[in-house]
Amino acid sequence: MTTKMDFRVTSVYQYDKKWVCFSGVPLQTRSFKAKTAKCIVVVKSKPDILPMEPVTGQHWRITGVMESRNATHGDFIITELHFIEPEKLEVTLPHDGESFIRFIAKEAAFKGIGEVKARELWSTFGSGIFSILGARNTSKLRGILTDKAINSLFDGYEKYANLRYATWFADRKISPQIQHRLFKFHQGSSIDAIKTNPYLLITFGMSFEQVDYIAQASFDVTLEDERRLVAAVEFALKKYASKGGHTVAYQNNIKPVVQGLLKDTKLTNKALVCGHAKHTYIINPETGSYHHTSLLIMEKVVAKRLLKLAQQPSYATSQALLTAYDIATQELPFPLAEKQVDAVRSSLDRRVSCITGGAGTGKTTVLRTVLRGYHALKYDIKAIALSGRASMRLHQSIGFETSTIARFLRDDPIEDNVKCIVVIDEASMVDLGTMYRIVLHTNPSVRFLFVGDPNQLPPIGSGLILADIVKSGVITTTELDIVQRQDATTGIPEYSRLVCQGQVPSELSIGNIHFHEVALDCVTETCVELYSQNPSESRVIAATKKTTLEVNTQCQTQLNATNPILKFMEYGDQFTTDLRLNDPVLFTQNNYEAGVQNGSLGKLISIEQTETSLGIVQLDDNGADIPLTKSLLDSLDAGYCITLHKAQGSQFKRVIVALGKTKMQDRAWLYTAITRSELELHVVGTRTRFEQAVRSLSAHHVRKTHLATLLKDTHSRKSCSESN
Repeated sequence: MTTKMDFRVTSVYQYDKKWVCFSGVPLQTRSFKAKTAKCIVVVKSKPDILPMEPVTGQHWRITGVMESRNATHGDFIITELHFIEPEKLEVTLPHDGESFIRFIAKEAAFKGIGEVKARELWSTFGSGIFSILGARNTSKLRGILTDKAINSLFDGYEKYANLRYATWFADRKISPQIQHRLFKFHQGSSIDAIKTNPYLLITFGMSFEQVDYIAQASFDVTLEDERRLVAAVEFALKKYASKGGHTVAYQNNIKPVVQGLLKDTKLTNKALVCGHAKHTYIINPETGSYHHTSLLIMEKVVAKRLLKLAQQPSYATSQALLTAYDIATQELPFPLAEKQVDAVRSSLDRRVSCITGGAGTGKTTVLRTVLRGYHALKYDIKAIALSGRASMRLHQSIGFETSTIARFLRDDPIEDNVKCIVVIDEASMVDLGTMYRIVLHTNPSVRFLFVGDPNQLPPIGSGLILADIVKSGVITTTELDIVQRQDATTGIPEYSRLVCQGQVPSELSIGNIHFHEVALDCVTETCVELYSQNPSESRVIAATKKTTLEVNTQCQTQLNATNPILKFMEYGDQFTTDLRLNDPVLFTQNNYEAGVQNGSLGKLISIEQTETSLGIVQLDDNGADIPLTKSLLDSLDAGYCITLHKAQGSQFKRVIVALGKTKMQDRAWLYTAITRSELELHVVGTRTRFEQAVRSLSAHHVRKTHLATLLKDTHSRKSCSESN
């Protein structure tokens, strides 16, 4: 029997591509027969029927088959009303006072408005508040809220006032994430845009198969429709780019994918013709390569900017530069090596340059010296890195203000013709799309300095910015190749150098490097044992989230099982997490207001719930105490073991590398993992798997990109025209 029920969301357990699971309390307890003291609604649904992402505090209406179960929660027997794969889910706005107050105070969309102000709004205006919000009447609210809070209230209300659009999308099984991206780009014309071309949904993250079903079922699109054929080619190009990070493809990479989508050879051939005619891709007649138009445009924009900077005249003999060099180096406790001197001089002289090198070769010392020189030249220094932890480490290394690239791009663009240099640290992690946005965000006169190791793990996204710049040979690059650190005695620098060159070290255990030969099925157990020998200085690094979860669970069980679990009360219910007091923890999202970045590590030192926090995390980097809010807790994982992507840009005294069966662990992965260790390294797995990783070509050897060619060819043409 189909039941319809209104409820308020109190908890969201799962929200991913496969399932969404959340629960709440009924808004009308008389609409069903409850024989127990408490009752909750439990929902498990496919995400594509949701009008938006569920958030605690929202009001929802559910329609579907309900199953009632009794369950024991602590000292209470609770009636659980289960809706599994309901027919329909809608979000509703609250209309009574207490519901409105709770909704405004708890929903994240109404940032900066707490319960006191929400109650004052209802007390002053009652249900008339909805008319004020709909009309965006600022003057009536000024006596209660600040302008910033008023704008937050209007924006949050507009988000829910647009539910009629969200319901239209949900009826066509278009998920909330896709809706959010679509509304952000097309705003009120989103539905019209989709009606004009349903395949636009592919651009916002849906698969061709999903969109093709919607197009044919809801918009009567035929199999031979040109929009469908072009979309198939577009999807094939994007899939190839996202899977391997390529910006260049060939017909044998693309045609089989298009054939698989369209299931017809004639339509496939026609699609390739249509795609070229509509400029979905551009063919290079000399090489026969396919270039996705948007990626090619980005590569050309980046290449043009870099070449323009590289072709500016040298000022190496200017008195100002020589003076800046003297100021930068006078406080050094030791003389720079020859290549380090070259790196400092070229970086001060050239408008765009690179400093590369492996672990321990002195990149940080050189960068710190270069920036002192630029400071003496009165340049505005923008030092940025991709991850939050890398940005923090950069700040600690150079002594200048730093930020993440994401935060840099949120700041005002550098539009004026000012003296400014942008330093990109850990540049091997930067993909084409990110570099393109950085270029658009800066005036053409702004200098660039790239610092990193092109042999490390490549960007997750498409492109190979640092590796292509080095490969082109047209941007001034200084490679530091002599180990300067005292930790050369550990054996790690030489070991990592051999791995980087594709050579298996003659001795897998040497110096402070210990290879533990165990079957791959026993890697987790051995990593936990090694971690337990020195927890305060150790970090386990793995390739997959599955392995990190296994290691984290077992480490917690073995080392921290007796400490209490983090629990908290919300809406009168108790919720339990997977974290325990004194667990090492990892933040997985940036939260600048709270003072944490994606990749920040710390220790859970308190689980006492107060009015403002659910506990306290003490950060490893600076010892700061971070009060845990609900949003922060949602981005907090155990940190005994972390993935290499989270570790890149960081180093730890004692690193334990977990080898596995995944192909992700190629030469670049292993090299990057090894160089995360400062003093002691443990590698766990089979010798065969280790050798496979060393000998498998890294992504920068197999990834197909075009930036290096653009830089070389354009530079050559420029040189030829000048000589003529």
